[in-house]
Amino acid sequence: MASRKDAVKAGGRASRAPLEEALAPGMRAPLYIGWQLTNACDLACVHCIEESGPGRAFKDELTREQAFRILEQIKTEQVPYVAFSGGEPFLHPHFLELAAFLGDAGVSLKVETNGRHLTEAAASALRDHGVRAVQVSLDGATPEAYRKVRPSGDHARVLAGIRLLRSRGVEVEVNFVPTRHNVHEIGAAVDLAFSEGVSGFYTGRLILAGHAAKARDLAPTQEQYDAFFACLKAKAQEYKGRMTVRYHELGIAQEVRYRMANPAALFVILPDGRVKLLNALPFVCGDLREQSLTEVWKAFLAGWKSPRVADFVGRLEADPGLLQGLHRWIPL
Repeated sequence: MASRKDAVKAGGRASRAPLEEALAPGMRAPLYIGWQLTNACDLACVHCIEESGPGRAFKDELTREQAFRILEQIKTEQVPYVAFSGGEPFLHPHFLELAAFLGDAGVSLKVETNGRHLTEAAASALRDHGVRAVQVSLDGATPEAYRKVRPSGDHARVLAGIRLLRSRGVEVEVNFVPTRHNVHEIGAAVDLAFSEGVSGFYTGRLILAGHAAKARDLAPTQEQYDAFFACLKAKAQEYKGRMTVRYHELGIAQEVRYRMANPAALFVILPDGRVKLLNALPFVCGDLREQSLTEVWKAFLAGWKSPRVADFVGRLEADPGLLQGLHRWIPL
């Protein structure tokens, strides 16, 4: 499921976290946690930076007991925001149980999904568990363009899921990843999202990592990007005050450089409990199977000052191909 938002925020994908305040002295925990519950997914999307897909779950993903130990710490340390993603979070065997815990604890939860599992029962459960918002991947205004990005996807099924969420009063956002197959539909995709009662539309440049790095001629041309962002600027004005239209124009190297200088109070939990500084970096700063949330948080803060991180970001600006090794994780 992951896209650009996950990479620069938590994590593939283009929206900003609800809170992006500068790090405050004495903070014992992050303000926002992006938690990839599983790497399994029932789609094999050509642009997925996480290399998720059928049979792609990590062999050592967190057990129910381990996951709930982390949840208890999130509650104790009063982390206000969490986002569940994957892979596909609905494929995690305890997904709704974990969501219910956070709802009962008063933690604001966003769920990021491919939209295939938004049945009437699921939509009602998300509402009942107090989920703040559901972000649905909708990479196309038409079924034809959508299937080129998500070959086994069902455009109509995703739209039906969005409608079920809206009928239950659940806030819905849309995430759109541009490729040469769908970039021309950006205006129609924004219009479609608005017509379905979506509150926010998020997008940005394609990240050539994971599956996307292996696909030939997937990235839009510069000419296509110019038209893409010009359209988004116009749509942001058209829907101002009615629907958020947010996008990132910078390349990933520039965004990571910005994040180095301005670390946000958030980190990413991998399916096996390890914690990354950022999805667009290969660095792991801790392991919540063995360390407490506060211990990993301290390591996270120190990690952003590491010369190894600075060196990698410098090399990334000169060689974007380094992103192809994004999943060869480097402990700090």
